Order: sequence, then C-alpha cells, then structure tokens
Amino acid sequence: MSALKLSPFQQEKLQYYFNFFVVSDSDGNGQLELSDLDGFMKKVLDFTGWDVDSQCARECHEVHECFFHTLMEKAEKGSDRINLAKWFRMWDGLIPGCMSMRNFPVWLRLLPKSLFRIIDKKGDEKIDAKELADFYVKFVGIPEGNVTSLVNYAMEQMTDHGKYPLTLDSYNQMFANFLIGRTPYGPGRFIFGCFEHMVQRTEFQLIQGPSDILQDPLSEFKRLQIAQHSPQTPNSLVKVKFFRAA
Repeated sequence: MSALKLSPFQQEKLQYYFNFFVVSDSDGNGQLELSDLDGFMKKVLDFTGWDVDSQCARECHEVHECFFHTLMEKAEKGSDRINLAKWFRMWDGLIPGCMSMRNFPVWLRLLPKSLFRIIDKKGDEKIDAKELADFYVKFVGIPEGNVTSLVNYAMEQMTDHGKYPLTLDSYNQMFANFLIGRTPYGPGRFIFGCFEHMVQRTEFQLIQGPSDILQDPLSEFKRLQIAQHSPQTPNSLVKVKFFRAA
C-alpha cells in the first residue's frame, strides 16, 4: 500500500474530524457505520433545539445520510464500516489538487453548509463569538474554562480582527483551509476549536477579494491566502493543544 500524501498535520486534523462522528458511535467499536448517524442526529437536535420534523433537521439528516452512505461505498467491498485507516485513504484520494471547496464532490461540499447552520443558532446568516463558544463547549466538548480566550483568538483569525463577518461564504473558506492546509497555519484550524497552535500568537491576515469573484475557484482560493509572520529561527516551537470531542 502506497504511503499517504496527507501531511502529519492534515492527518491530525482529519483524525479529529473522524472522532467528531465516532463520539456518536452506537456500539463503541471506534468505527463509523450507518447506525452511528442516529446518534449524531440526536446530538445535533439536542444542541440546536430543532424539532425532528423541522426543515433544518431534515436537511441536516439528508446531508449526513448521504455522507455516511458515500463513506460506506468507498470502503472495501462488502464492508459496512469505516476505520481510521480507511478514513485517511478516502481523504488522501480527495484532497490532492483541490484548491477550494468547489473542487470537492457535491456530497462533500454540503458538509460545511450543514455545520454552519448548526452553529448559527440565531439564524441570522453569520456566526458570532457567543455561538462559536456554545458550539465549542456543548457540541465539541472543549472545557468551558478554556473557551473564552480560544474563541476570542479564533474570531480574530477567522474574521481578520472583525473586518469581515463569519458568513457562510467565509466559513466555506475556513473549512477548505481545514481540509487542505498542510501546516499549523491558517484559520481553518478553528473549525472545531480542537487545535490551539501558537507560534508566539502569530498574526494571520485573511485576504478578501471583491464579492464578484466568489464564483471563481482560483480567486476564491487566493482570498484564503494567509500572511505569515512566524519566527524564522530553527528552534521556533509550535505548541499544540488537542481537545477530543465530548
């Protein structure tokens, strides 16, 4: 079997994304299977307060049902579950060459939109600091004592110090950075709040282009450029704090 093309940091992020679903594991076997979807949806409904028959709940279920079924189809023939190794191999075949969410298949492009709707409890088409903190604590399971400083820093990085609201368009960029970014730099690491990478609180600037370039994948990718001002000394340290989902 050929070596994975994913960087160590990508594998670290994707392992957390795997655990994000496995926490709803119905039989505790540490693998993803279709039966785990019910547990995931229960967690969504408990967090959002959506009625099970509401449009939001139905759409969320449809998106993740499609995602789970596609995972099973990509597993080895005859398999009805996904372990971490198969999960990595799936992403290893999807991510290389992608420059934005528009380069991923439709079944995958729907995931960040669904997650955005879960976090945006007020339904005002943007995520604020309170909503993000609520998601981190109640859905992801980050300890409440850690969340205030983390959220403040996350919002700074995800909105370029408040210059741009965290809308669905910008959240899609963050999610793309979460999947594509190969190093511990970029605002995508705050999608689940599970990584607190610090290089002397390095500043990042989200480069935003005019709204009329949103349909161009290359231009959209360029909007996600990050200006890095990290130390150049060889003994610079990157400290990583990793939180598991509740």
